[in-house]
Amino acid sequence: MDKIPVDTFKLAILRTRLSNTRTLLAYIKTAIGLFLASFGLLKFVDDYPILDYVGWLLGVSSILVVAYGYWNFFRIKAFINDEESQVTPRH
Repeated sequence: MDKIPVDTFKLAILRTRLSNTRTLLAYIKTAIGLFLASFGLLKFVDDYPILDYVGWLLGVSSILVVAYGYWNFFRIKAFINDEESQVTPRH
């Protein structure tokens, strides 16, 4: 049985892209958690007015987290594509 040659450069690029996607999903998951906490505070807690402010702060934070996550994803994606185009793997 013949062994298939493995191109480690392509595998490294693939691992990096998958890692970038996984990081974006983590930002989205965090933003969803912040939004749900915000929703819970604004809808179900009426006794403490300070928690209204905390709820709004969490809502704004969730938007900022997802915006930063997307910005970071596309920044890293551009960097990966730039590095991939500059480097030619050895055979």
